[in-house]
Amino acid sequence: MEITSLYFLSFVFGVLIIYHLLPHRAQNYWLLIASYVFYISWSWKFAFLLLVATIFQFELAKRLRRDGQGRTMLLWIGVGANILLFVIFKASSFYLSRLVIFLEQMGIQPGLGGLQIVIPLGLSYYVLQNISYLVDVYRGQMPASGNLVDFALYLAYFPKMVAGPIERARTFLPTLTRPRLVDNDALARSLVLILIGLGRKLLIADLLFAHLPWDELAGTPDVFSKLELIGWLSVYAFALYNDFAGYTNIVRGVSGLFGIELSPNFNTPYFSKSFTEFWTRWHITLSQWLRDYVFFPVSRVVARRFTNRNGWQNIVIPAMITMLVSGFWHQPNWQMLLWGALHGLYLVGERVITLRQSSRLGVQKPYWLGWVSMGIVFFLVLLAWVPFMMRVSSAIDVWNQLLVGPIFSFRDDRLFHSLGILAVALGLDYAQYRKADEIFFLRLNPALQSAILATVLALLLIVTSAGQGQPFIYQGF
Repeated sequence: MEITSLYFLSFVFGVLIIYHLLPHRAQNYWLLIASYVFYISWSWKFAFLLLVATIFQFELAKRLRRDGQGRTMLLWIGVGANILLFVIFKASSFYLSRLVIFLEQMGIQPGLGGLQIVIPLGLSYYVLQNISYLVDVYRGQMPASGNLVDFALYLAYFPKMVAGPIERARTFLPTLTRPRLVDNDALARSLVLILIGLGRKLLIADLLFAHLPWDELAGTPDVFSKLELIGWLSVYAFALYNDFAGYTNIVRGVSGLFGIELSPNFNTPYFSKSFTEFWTRWHITLSQWLRDYVFFPVSRVVARRFTNRNGWQNIVIPAMITMLVSGFWHQPNWQMLLWGALHGLYLVGERVITLRQSSRLGVQKPYWLGWVSMGIVFFLVLLAWVPFMMRVSSAIDVWNQLLVGPIFSFRDDRLFHSLGILAVALGLDYAQYRKADEIFFLRLNPALQSAILATVLALLLIVTSAGQGQPFIYQGF
């Protein structure tokens, strides 16, 4: 049930009608039933696995603290179980091919098509939510939930089930205990978020992805000039961003219709002036999770071992481990590890430069320097997207062509068409960036609002009538 489909629209509409007729506590039961129906529409086996994992986490968390102290062994059992679940399913592509080769060498035929493990929908997201919940209970930052329905809804809530946002139990669970009212302002905000999300996905991301010359980029990048490659990488960067940001906008809008606020996941990331800022704007809930449960703990461990705060160990190790974990979480393969390592190096390099410039703190920097910093950060992010979109060997070929290829030549009109769409996407981001408001549409002149709304709805009707939208990229993560 794709969230851009009419089936999903009908599903949400039906759930909403009954939801707003029920009293508060009954609403939670109804949302839990609806969430499992949504999940079963993908696979009843996945739903059963989710239920078992939910009961295990719920019961374990109630035993995590005793006499005001966290029980470390139980924490490691819980975290280990989640990591094992992740490795069994998510990392299967990493080890199954090697297992097939080993079995064949032993004279064992695994069967036609080899070995396969189907990855449960949303696995990566609820594993991280499980871990954060257990750690927070262990630290005493929140009590263990005593309501299985609320906790099960926290993990299975269908708007965020497929691809986040990654919500913290200590902020999400209290929402479920309070009455939820959707007034006119909340309704308008939710509908605008859904409209922006559909526009980002169907009118920007899908069209940009459709124009990308995937085979040539991954197979024969030497046919492109430097500027062409930079152009196509920019197209991919904005397609990926609008695909994921579009998903987040849609599900936040849908959740708002139920009176439940989900966390924002993007904030115009390509206007970042540093890599630290980039990771406060891109996939925000994942970045915050990595900061709190990987970077800070690793930093404390390293700092106890190496007391020089500015020593290379304290600069390099936490950043590199954090970004490698991020790469592994996205997909356990070499290309994602390379992507994570590149961003780790970017953060390390930035920290070194910052330390060297510490003596110049307080010096007023010229305005244009901020735009130069944006350009540098964006270009380096483009270079890191290369292994994100293709195998390591192909990524090396693209980087080599960027280094030695001709500077200028244009042989494909698709790039000009794509840059037109990209300009629209950039204009939307710039408006949000300047206004510091993701729903600035509501503040516009009513006549302009009507014109934009009519145009977007007409375009969405044209695009959807031509066929169903493509799956969201981050569903694969």
